[in-house]
Amino acid sequence: MSPARKLLLLLTSINLVNYLDRYVVLAVLEPLGRDLHLSDDQLGRLSFVFIVVYMLAAPIFGLLGDRFPRPRLVAAGIVLWSLATAGAAFAHSYPMLLLCRSLVGVGEAAYASLGPPMLADSFPERERAQKFTWFYLAIPVGSALGYGLGGGIAGLLGWRMAFLIAGIPGLLLALWMGFQSDPERGAHDSMPDATAGRSWGVRLGAIFTNRVWLACTASYVAYTFAMGVLSAWAPVLLQRRFAVGVSQAGLVFGGFAFATGVAGTFLGGKLTDRLQDRWPDAGLWISGLTLLAAAPVVALALRVQTLGAVYALFFAGMLLLFINTSPVNAVTVSCLPPSVRATGTALNVLLIHLLGDAVSPWWAGHRSDAFQAAGLAPGLAVAQAMGLAVPAILLAGGALWWARARRALAE
Repeated sequence: MSPARKLLLLLTSINLVNYLDRYVVLAVLEPLGRDLHLSDDQLGRLSFVFIVVYMLAAPIFGLLGDRFPRPRLVAAGIVLWSLATAGAAFAHSYPMLLLCRSLVGVGEAAYASLGPPMLADSFPERERAQKFTWFYLAIPVGSALGYGLGGGIAGLLGWRMAFLIAGIPGLLLALWMGFQSDPERGAHDSMPDATAGRSWGVRLGAIFTNRVWLACTASYVAYTFAMGVLSAWAPVLLQRRFAVGVSQAGLVFGGFAFATGVAGTFLGGKLTDRLQDRWPDAGLWISGLTLLAAAPVVALALRVQTLGAVYALFFAGMLLLFINTSPVNAVTVSCLPPSVRATGTALNVLLIHLLGDAVSPWWAGHRSDAFQAAGLAPGLAVAQAMGLAVPAILLAGGALWWARARRALAE
C-alpha cells in the first residue's frame, strides 16, 4: 500500500472516531438530562459550547498547520479530545460536563482543520472527489456508532460508561498519527500557487475573494445548521412522541445515519467522479438538487403521526442530505491555493459552526421549551422546534446552484 493510501486509511479511521466521540452525547441526552436534572435548553447548550470552542480553536490550528508539521498537531488534538470524552463519565455537575465537551472541541478542531488539507496534498486533483468519498464515509459510520453504541451502552450500563468506552480508540490512533510524515503542500496541484511566500494578508485575501469557496461555505453553513437540529433532536423526538426507548432510538437513528450516510456519500462521490470530466461542476449541481429535494421530505417527517411513516421519511431525507457531503467538501478544499488550504479549511470550520450548529441545537431546544410552556405536548413541541431545519436546507441547495454558476464563469 502506498504512503498516500495508508494516510487515507488513517485519516478516515480518525474521522470515524471523531464523529463517534461527537455524537455519543446526543445518544444519551435523555437519560443524562434526567440524571443531572437539566432542561432542554441546557441540553441544547452542550452542543453549543462544544461547537463554539471547536470553531474558535480551528483558525488557530489552521495558521499553525500552514507553518508547522501537521501530523504532530493532529496527534495532540486526538489525545486531548479522547481524554475529554472519557472524562465526561466522571462529571457530576453541569459545569464539569460543559468543560469536558469544551475540551473535546479543542481537540477536534486540530483534526478538522488539518486532516482535509493533508488528504488533498496526497492525491492529484482528478482523484480527490473519489478519495474524499472514502474519507467522508467515516462521518455516517462514526455518527451511527456514536448513536448506536452510545444508546446501547447507556441502556445496559448507563450513560457514564458510554462516554468512558468512547474515549479509548482515539488514543491508539493518536500514536499512529504521531509517526506520520507530512505530505508536501501542493505537490499534486496542476496550477501554480500564486500566494506562496506572500504576506499573511495577501493569502487571507485569496480565501475571501474566492467566490466558489464563499458559496460552498455559505451552503455548508445552512446545511450544518439543519443537521445540527436533526442530529440533536431526532432521537428525542422518537422517545417523546412515539415512546421509543433510549436504546432503540439510538440504534434506529444510528442505523439510519449509517445506511443513508454510506449510501449517500458513496453515491455523491461516484456520480461526481463519473460526470466531472464532462461537466466540471457536476458535483455542485448534484448536491444542490438533492438538498432542494430533501427539504419537503424532512418537513413531512416532522408532521406525520405514525412511527412507520416517520422512519421512512427520515430515511429518505437523510439519504438526500448525505449525497452532497463528498463533492462539496472536495471542491471547497481544492479551490484554494495549497499555501492557505489549512487556513481556509479552518475558516470554513469556523463559519459553518459559528452560523450553523453552534446555535441550531440550542435554538431548537429553547423553542421546544417555549412551545411546551405554551401548552404543547413535549413530543409535538420538539417536532415544531425542529422545523427550523427546513428553510436552512433550502438555502443550502440554493447556495450550491450559485456556486455552480460562479465556477462555470471562472472556468
